[in-house]
Amino acid sequence: MEPLHTVILFVGGILSGLYGSTVGSGGLVSFPLVLLTGLPIHSAIATNRFGATLLELSSTARFYKEKKLNFKLGLVFGLVAAFGSFIGSNIVFNIDEKYLNLIIAIALLSVFLVLIFKNKLGLQEKNISRKHWIAALFGSLLLGIYGGFFGIGFGTFITFIFLLIGLNFIKSAAVSRVVGLVMSLTATAVFAYHDAINYPYAIALGLGLAIGGWIGVGIGVKKGNEYIRILFLVILLTTIGKLIFEFFK
Repeated sequence: MEPLHTVILFVGGILSGLYGSTVGSGGLVSFPLVLLTGLPIHSAIATNRFGATLLELSSTARFYKEKKLNFKLGLVFGLVAAFGSFIGSNIVFNIDEKYLNLIIAIALLSVFLVLIFKNKLGLQEKNISRKHWIAALFGSLLLGIYGGFFGIGFGTFITFIFLLIGLNFIKSAAVSRVVGLVMSLTATAVFAYHDAINYPYAIALGLGLAIGGWIGVGIGVKKGNEYIRILFLVILLTTIGKLIFEFFK
């Protein structure tokens, strides 16, 4: 373990948590930092997932403190995502990361375009039908599989699902943190079983993420849905750019 790497992961975790707590894609910063430590790719994924668990825990606690959290709803979707995560975290060794980057970039671009052309989405809530709930549960299962083995952009995708069915940005972000927490706990347990986590690095990263997440949720709740929408769009474009760069690198 290099002390400098530990410091970098902690500071980077704070920066990542500031936006990852409300709009997802915290791994955009944290995962490349973990890779810089020289860990093998599978260990880096596992270590980053451990850190993400502390981010989700801290963010969930802050949303609950701010009285913006529907915990029961998040738990239901979280259990569905956790089942998918168990599958995903067991197939991580069979995925070609290069092509996965391109697929996720295209999917995120679709999310960006929907938000641009439906510019009121997430600013006002609407009634949610049963078919929308069923579609959202199925989407959570698929995202859980993805989140279990890779996870970059998981928080953004799951937030978008709740936006589509009718929640506003703040409530979507809050519920998504519970889903992410349950999913991350499941994936982390699998990675721990396979002894893939570098714990000193994971704890340093996770503490930074937890601090950034607590602060980030406070800022998001104070500034409101329009602020989170703008941040969401910025992070979407940044994530798309990074994934495309990784594909052609």
